[in-house]
Amino acid sequence: MQSREQEQLLQQSQAGFDAYYDALGAALVNFVERLGIQPAHEVLTNAAEYLPYIDAAMRTIVIRDESWQWVKTMLGYFIGEYFVQGHAGCWYVETRPESPYFCRYMVGGFEHGLPADAAIDPEALALAFLGQSVPRELATLMADAQARCAAPGGG
Repeated sequence: MQSREQEQLLQQSQAGFDAYYDALGAALVNFVERLGIQPAHEVLTNAAEYLPYIDAAMRTIVIRDESWQWVKTMLGYFIGEYFVQGHAGCWYVETRPESPYFCRYMVGGFEHGLPADAAIDPEALALAFLGQSVPRELATLMADAQARCAAPGGG
C-alpha cells in the first residue's frame, strides 16, 4: 500500500515521464549533432554504433556548470536508448514503492541478452560517468553496467 506522499510523487513522475520521453528523440539527435557526429538521426535506431564516437567526444570534454544538467540528461537518453535498442527493452517509471528506484525513469523489460527483470537507471549511469575524472570511459561504464545486470541477482 502506498502512502499519500508516494502516490503524489508517482503521479508527478508519471506526468513528467511523458514530457521526458516525448523530448528524447529530438534532444538526442541534437546532442549527437552538437558533438559533431553524423548522421545524427541514426542514433535513434543504431545507438550501439554511436557509442565509440560519443565515448571519444565526451572522454576529455570539460562541462561548464550551466551545461551540466543538460549533458547529464542527454547522456541518460543515450544510455537508455543504447540498452533499449540493444536488448529490445523499454522505458518506464518504476512504480514499486519498495524499489530503491521508486519514481525513477528506468529501462528494462528486456527481451534478449539481459534478464527480463533487469533494470537500468540511465540517469544514475550518466551521473557516474560525469563523476569520473578525465579521461572518462563511457564504453567501460556501460559494459560494467551490462555485466552487473547479466550476473545472477544483478540489475
